[in-house]
Amino acid sequence: MRPLVQCLLDAGPLRLQAIASFWDVELTTNRPRDIAAQLAVVLSAPEAIGKAWDKLPQEQRQALADLLAHEGRMPARIFTRRWGEIRPMGPARMERERPWLNPTSPAEGLWYAGFISRVFSQESEGAYEFIFIPPELKAHLPAVTSPAELTIRLEPALPPVVAYMHGEALLDDACTLLAYLQNGQVRPTAEGDWPAQHRASLATQLRDATPERQDFLHHLVRRVGWLRTVMAGKDHATPILRPDPDPVTAWLHTPTEEQRRVLIEAWRDDLEWNDLFHVPTLRPEQTGTWRNDPRLARRAVLRHLKACLPNTWYAIEDFVAAVKQADADFQRPDGDYESWYIRDLTSDTYLSGFDSWERVEGALLRYLLTGPLTWLGLVDVGANPLPGFHPLLFVPQCFRLTQAGASFLGLVAPSPAPETPPLVLHPDFTVWAAPGRRYERFQLSRIADWVSSPPVSPMGRDYPEMEARGRSTAYVYRLTPSSLERAKRQGIPVSRVKEFLAQATGSGEQVTRLLEPALRRWEQKGSEVRLKRALCLLISDDEVMNRVLSSPRMRRYISEQLSTRTALVREQECRELLIALGELGILTDVHLS
Repeated sequence: MRPLVQCLLDAGPLRLQAIASFWDVELTTNRPRDIAAQLAVVLSAPEAIGKAWDKLPQEQRQALADLLAHEGRMPARIFTRRWGEIRPMGPARMERERPWLNPTSPAEGLWYAGFISRVFSQESEGAYEFIFIPPELKAHLPAVTSPAELTIRLEPALPPVVAYMHGEALLDDACTLLAYLQNGQVRPTAEGDWPAQHRASLATQLRDATPERQDFLHHLVRRVGWLRTVMAGKDHATPILRPDPDPVTAWLHTPTEEQRRVLIEAWRDDLEWNDLFHVPTLRPEQTGTWRNDPRLARRAVLRHLKACLPNTWYAIEDFVAAVKQADADFQRPDGDYESWYIRDLTSDTYLSGFDSWERVEGALLRYLLTGPLTWLGLVDVGANPLPGFHPLLFVPQCFRLTQAGASFLGLVAPSPAPETPPLVLHPDFTVWAAPGRRYERFQLSRIADWVSSPPVSPMGRDYPEMEARGRSTAYVYRLTPSSLERAKRQGIPVSRVKEFLAQATGSGEQVTRLLEPALRRWEQKGSEVRLKRALCLLISDDEVMNRVLSSPRMRRYISEQLSTRTALVREQECRELLIALGELGILTDVHLS
């Protein structure tokens, strides 16, 4: 910050006279430069500073103490919001109104007493104006304790009726996404995104397939550098997304807490994923005249989470209110609440000024708690819904810091990793895999077809059926001729399939007993039997079947004719089939249960 004499040189003649009057200095010159030099000597004296401090009104001392608590400097917009404005005045108006005699705010009083000055400073977020105490004055003012890093205080809330605990679900879904790319042919769009059909297909395998969370997952996997583009096809000219073997294998082999830490830090330090632009109630506009640093909000919310006790529930609105009181400018260090172009999605009105804090900053805090922090397993969220609520209508009201979250923040030591059960091979050739076995599950996906994934379900004392669903945590895969053929194309022979399953299940004898005959027969004869879901069209006589088969439109819906009066039709085309039969004048009984 500028030295005192430079601040006084910038003050102007009338303000210099006001400062001299406040400090009871009898000026010996009329030249501004000499006045500044004379005042600099007096204002640097500890005894004079003490007398001037005692002379200040209480509110002005509080404003000065606020500056001292922030190391003697504060962005001008923030200081003005807290302690009032310093009215801009030219010499004529200043001579006429003599504002030092009746200041309209504590800030204006300190300005004409010479205790504060202002300067533009280049910060990492850009250049903006600061109010500061000249260093010669600051050195002899009463010591004020700087605000501690943990500035919020929260009272615990009652445990909720229903809670969502994502736990390790995002880690599991990252493994699922990588396995999907390993086995599929995902050709990225011109923008580097996934084609819609592949996103929809992957969504069926995710533990939580909400679109916003899926976008977050796709972004994180790219952000950590796990993907590469290879050229495939007969002419090796088709770009295909694939997992990058070295970093992916390394991540899959690391313990769960380390896997989680990689994803958390990737999000925490990322500039590309802008959380503000994902708040569902807001529509920020990228006009090119403003920008925000999303890392500031993340670091602030992680810092304030340290005030929470692990596994203790707190109201989300209490957290938002506490941050507003202690750290309102967490994402706007310059205190600028006017130049950001953000619309409210419902009313389509611009949200500007500090009065919009609840709808912008408050909404962002709620999104961070119920979105990324929940998805990453750092917090659980809960609510007290009315009986019979639908999970899709779940609106979080409270949160708690998880053990994993407390460990990441350094509040507790990491918990010992629980023993994860091995893979289990069943007589129907399904293989069940516990979520924690991510490396084994990734390898299993190369030789077996995915069947089902455990969902992230609400848990609650009043919803036992949901709790039961939540305990169904196994992934299910099935060994099939087509999956073995896929493995063969990836260079995985049958002998390696048996070796892997024996090792992953811990039961080579069971693998040999259940699989050996089937694998040997498949090697010799290939695929012999198919089982698929379809609807059976049963027709009363040959004449009706002939009418059906003679209709070009009807033939389109028949996938296979089993006999002269029976055919298979595709389940998803049931409605179109009924319409086509109606056009033939045929009324149809439908039994689908």
